[in-house]
Amino acid sequence: MSTQGESYMLITFKRFHGHNALMKLFLVSLLLVAGGCASADKTYDPLEPVNRQVQKFNDTVDTYALKPVARGYGYVFPEFFRVALRNAFDNISYPTVFINQFLQGKWETGFADMTRFVCNSTVGIAGLIDVATEMGLPAHDEDFGQTFAVWGMSGGPYLVLPIMGPLTLRDGIGLGAGWFTYLPNYIDDDDVYWSIVAARTVVARERLLQKEKMITGDRYLFIRDAYLQRRNHLIEDGRDTADPFLND
Repeated sequence: MSTQGESYMLITFKRFHGHNALMKLFLVSLLLVAGGCASADKTYDPLEPVNRQVQKFNDTVDTYALKPVARGYGYVFPEFFRVALRNAFDNISYPTVFINQFLQGKWETGFADMTRFVCNSTVGIAGLIDVATEMGLPAHDEDFGQTFAVWGMSGGPYLVLPIMGPLTLRDGIGLGAGWFTYLPNYIDDDDVYWSIVAARTVVARERLLQKEKMITGDRYLFIRDAYLQRRNHLIEDGRDTADPFLND
């Protein structure tokens, strides 16, 4: 139910202008998980009533803002353009992937993913063309949330945050750590930075238009369970199941 580094609702962070403030937030969050979240990586949703209300808010924003813009984008721009832009956004996020490969001790895959990033950034014209896949260097999906899980950190409670959507406390801390490895965060020009955020939001939402048709029954439970199952699937590197649904 998510694209690379993203959940059902696009996950974005408000830009931090000081690394010290972000580091303090990150360290405090680590303490919260270490001290108060001893649950295993199963469905742990003590805030379900609040989460449901937040999801209703997110669904309203999505219905009247994000989805219409995403549909318009898909209608106006040809597929080759959308694929190229999607490739570029995947590529600028890719340092997070190979860094976390290394942090998990996956040295061979980490060097392969680093090579993939270099090839797509150069020969692939800033990632617009995915030449690395054709060279036998497939994409992988790793992030700090997965690394923390491999290191033994529990998932903590399931949360639905305004606009950001579903995550676990561990994944939220992972997103905070990922701030340092996401290349656009080092752009000084705010106009350029927020243009990238806006464009990535639209691209990510358009990417999900077809996938959301799979949602059936209780929307909240479907999204929650799909998110948690996919996260576990990624943490286990697909060893838990061969279900193609979780690979999408």
